[in-house]
Amino acid sequence: MENVPDRSVLLVENPRSISKLPGYEEGLFVVQDITASQPVEILNPQPGWEVLDLCAAPGIKTTQLAEVTGDSAKITATDIDERRLKKVQENIDRLGIKSVEILPYDRLPNSKFDCVLLDVPCSNSGVLAKRIEVRYRISPQAIDKLAETQSGLLDKAAGLLKPHGKICYSTCSIQRQENTDVVKGFLERHPEFELENEQLVLPSAEAFDHDGGYTAIINRL
Repeated sequence: MENVPDRSVLLVENPRSISKLPGYEEGLFVVQDITASQPVEILNPQPGWEVLDLCAAPGIKTTQLAEVTGDSAKITATDIDERRLKKVQENIDRLGIKSVEILPYDRLPNSKFDCVLLDVPCSNSGVLAKRIEVRYRISPQAIDKLAETQSGLLDKAAGLLKPHGKICYSTCSIQRQENTDVVKGFLERHPEFELENEQLVLPSAEAFDHDGGYTAIINRL
C-alpha cells in the first residue's frame, strides 16, 4: 500500500477482494475513491453537530461523517430504499461506530439539523471507469428526470435545516445539468440560501487515479 499525499488514505497497489485486505474485518478502514471522500472533507462537520445523511446507503459517507467528528456528532442516516439501509448498518457495525442512528425515510424526526449531507442519485457519468453500463443508459431525457429528483431532494433538505445550517450537495456526475444547474435553480427558489463553495473534479487515470464528481456547500442565511 502507498500513502496518498495530504489525505488519511492508502492506495492499494495490488487490488484483491476487499474482505481479504488486512484490517478490513477488524473495522480499521473503508474503501472509498478519493473524489468520493471530498464532500465530507469540504463540509468539515464538527463534533456535537446534528447531521442528517439523507441518501445514506451504502453508508460510506455516513461512516466518514462519524470518523471526521471523532464519533462525537449526532448523525441520523436514512435512505428511501429501506432495504439498502441494512448495508449502512453493516458498515457501522464493522467499524464500531456509536454516533449514527439509522431511521426509515418516512420516520425522520421533526427536529432540525446543523447540516444535511445530500449525496443524490445521479447519472454516474463521473464513474464510467467502474460503471461500464452507464454508457448505455445515459440520455438527455434520463438526465432531465434525475435533475428533477435532485431538485426535489434539495428542497426537502432545505426544510430540515436549522438557521445558518449547511447543505452538502454531491454527485458522482460531471454533467452540468445535475450539478451547477440544479444548485442554481435551488438558489433561485430559495433566496434564503447562498452558495459557499462548489467543486467539480474530472476523472483522471494519472497518479492517484480518481473518479469524477461534484460538491456544493449551500448555507442557510
